[in-house]
Amino acid sequence: MKKFFVVFSLLLSSFFLSAQTAKEIATIFCDLDRVPDFNYSNLIVENIEKNGKSEVLELKQYGSGVDNGLKNVAFDFISPANVKGMRVLQLEKLKKADDRWVYMPKLRQARRIPMTERTKSFGGTEFTYNDMTIRNEDEDDNSILEDNAKITVNGTSYNCWKMKSLPYKRSEVEYHYRISWFDKKTYIPVRIEFYDAKDKMIKTYECLKIDMVKGSTGIEYPLRRSNCVTNLITGRKSIATVKDFVFDEEISDGYFTQNWLITGKAPKVKSKK
Repeated sequence: MKKFFVVFSLLLSSFFLSAQTAKEIATIFCDLDRVPDFNYSNLIVENIEKNGKSEVLELKQYGSGVDNGLKNVAFDFISPANVKGMRVLQLEKLKKADDRWVYMPKLRQARRIPMTERTKSFGGTEFTYNDMTIRNEDEDDNSILEDNAKITVNGTSYNCWKMKSLPYKRSEVEYHYRISWFDKKTYIPVRIEFYDAKDKMIKTYECLKIDMVKGSTGIEYPLRRSNCVTNLITGRKSIATVKDFVFDEEISDGYFTQNWLITGKAPKVKSKK
């Protein structure tokens, strides 16, 4: 079971501030994406090549909570033309592997994404399908390297736990281990470094901006407004930014079905009297 979504997820920041062990920190981080129950957002992803050439993608994200605290997430690619109409559906499962499906408009068919392909690019970006989830705390051997690590990301300084995570099933991920800096105020990892078996850093993730935002019910959440993944092998990077968002307003369950995946259509939520 995975927790959606390492880049665009919403994270609650106001509890368990006394956690100190690696397992406690990882468990809290995994549990924080339980809120809000519903979310909708417009996302802009800029792919920047090593030579400076760039391409901008626009997509929509729909998220909904289900029974047992699980999450469903759907992505709809709007532009450019080479990805328009592509849709991805991720259904979180309890005590078994999550279901992930992709619809490719050129092929006019939907197919399940097997575990062997989850290390591949998400829509041509530097984010992989694995990056679109938050790993469960029991999927990694976590240990704290520093209890009071200082780091500055995009001009903002953070007091962090610095943690090393070794995946138990390395065949399912594209790296050997990762080093993360967890902000002590929000439990958000503001920087993650990914290493290969020779201890060479191959990729980085940075949370460039965190905003405190309110949902329609007035509940306040920290939002990862902007995030960057850099491929250190190719020099290519992808910067993902949340453009618009709506939280805590019910959305249709139809977005999380095979029918929506193929047609892009979901029934409207009936207004409550």
